[in-house]
Amino acid sequence: MNKRTFSIICILVAALLSTGCKQEDQGTPEAQQPVSIKLGHVGHDHHSALYVALDNAADYLPRTGIDVKTVEDRKLYQLWRGNKKVADVEVVKVGGGSEMPTALAQGVIDVGLGGVAPVLASIDNGAPIRLIAPLHHKGDMFVVRPDFPAQTWAEFVTVAKAADKPLRIGYKDPVACAKVIFEEALRHEGLAFAGDPSQTGIKVHMVNVQGGGKLNVALSGELVDGYVGNNPFPAIAVEKGMGRVLCDLEDLPPGTFRNHPCCCIAARADVVTQKSAAVTDLLALFLEATGTINSDFDKVVTATVRWIGTSETVERMSIPTSGYAMDPSEQWHEAMAQWASVMDGLGVFRDKLKGKSPQEVAEIAYDFSLLVKAKQKVGDR
Repeated sequence: MNKRTFSIICILVAALLSTGCKQEDQGTPEAQQPVSIKLGHVGHDHHSALYVALDNAADYLPRTGIDVKTVEDRKLYQLWRGNKKVADVEVVKVGGGSEMPTALAQGVIDVGLGGVAPVLASIDNGAPIRLIAPLHHKGDMFVVRPDFPAQTWAEFVTVAKAADKPLRIGYKDPVACAKVIFEEALRHEGLAFAGDPSQTGIKVHMVNVQGGGKLNVALSGELVDGYVGNNPFPAIAVEKGMGRVLCDLEDLPPGTFRNHPCCCIAARADVVTQKSAAVTDLLALFLEATGTINSDFDKVVTATVRWIGTSETVERMSIPTSGYAMDPSEQWHEAMAQWASVMDGLGVFRDKLKGKSPQEVAEIAYDFSLLVKAKQKVGDR
């Protein structure tokens, strides 16, 4: 993306900010009484900002002014400013892939943490949601069974081309980030793939195992030869001896997804306008937590293990494969433009984002107005 393109995107975002400010200035019921927020996460360590934020909110109080009171651990919280309650927050675990944005669109949750690819796919499909903040990048792996006859990607390509029947590679959801990255690499290598094993000429049979929690089950049960998925599932496979990591997906050719955005924060469009103060406070907490993640490894391991039940060994393998940042930088916009281009090329986009330019995708899909306000609260950390 050139400087001119990025400048256009910035102008579009500024327009969104202006609209958001005008809506908030008009006064909403939120100004008079607390709101309820249902906050969805998938339950893996790409969402550690949530766990760190709620476990360490007291440390952030002097900077954020947000007092977090626990009603029921890991489930119900209250956000207070001084003697005024801002929001009741219910933390809800939802499925990964398309399940999180679907839950948003259906009103099951108000704000959700999940993959950028499923969020874009849902917006393309007409879901009334917006991507309101970056959250996380990288952390997607290609895992194979321990005895698989390849040690590198190049060797995998050789094995796949020579095999007399398609290799079976699992994925958790049709629009999961890892699946999109992997299929782009297969296309680059000229390896035909399909979800139907009876299709002639294919070298890779893509198998939907129906959820991240089933990736290792499918691998250990020999239903697949390998899988593509996000940590901590690959780290769990290594810990238990069920599989080994053949490569990090960001290293796959043609290099499109190096340092790729993986997870984001999304919200319904009506929540952005009607519950703006509460969502802004949540974003401020996540910004502080992201700073902690990047400065105190032991603290993020402790919080993540407590919330999702993985072992410390797994998280000390898993978390370093990821990056945690909430800045919609020029690099982030360039990487998201690559996501949109690849998803369009793979036929994922069929409606609102089909054939759109990066500027048009930004205008349709993103709203960073509340993120800007959250950064102002915490001094743009």
